[in-house]
Amino acid sequence: MRRTKSFDQELSEKLRRPRFAQAFINSLMEGEDGLSPEEALRRTIEIMGVKEFAELADVPTSRVHEFLRKRRNFKPGTLNALLRPLRLRAKIVFERAS
Repeated sequence: MRRTKSFDQELSEKLRRPRFAQAFINSLMEGEDGLSPEEALRRTIEIMGVKEFAELADVPTSRVHEFLRKRRNFKPGTLNALLRPLRLRAKIVFERAS
């Protein structure tokens, strides 16, 4: 099976634990140089392995590949399907502009 350069077997196994995955994704988004939520999720998927993640999320592998290649931005429902194995969900918040 082909792996991305980012694949990490030990970290992949830890990311299967929702609490660990949540903390990991949050750490990727922290600070001024933090990743966007989409980029943090992409990074997490690359580390876990596309096939393994697609099976956990019950989403076709092709859709996950499209998301990783930035060819597809998911509707909130589909994004929530990707986040379900991590026990996370997307929420859109509108704030008043200054």
